[in-house]
Amino acid sequence: MAGKVRNMVNRSGRYYARLVVPKDLRGFVGKTELRLPLCGGYQQALKLLPSAV
Repeated sequence: MAGKVRNMVNRSGRYYARLVVPKDLRGFVGKTELRLPLCGGYQQALKLLPSAV
């Protein structure tokens, strides 16, 4: 059985690459997480995920 894919979230049918910013770097980055849209299809999102992360 396959598990959850790490660093990928599905929000309203659209997939995003998601990275949490470490607490000590949040002051420099100005965000708590970084998100990059991948695409709507699961298989295509899996192919794009490594380059996004």
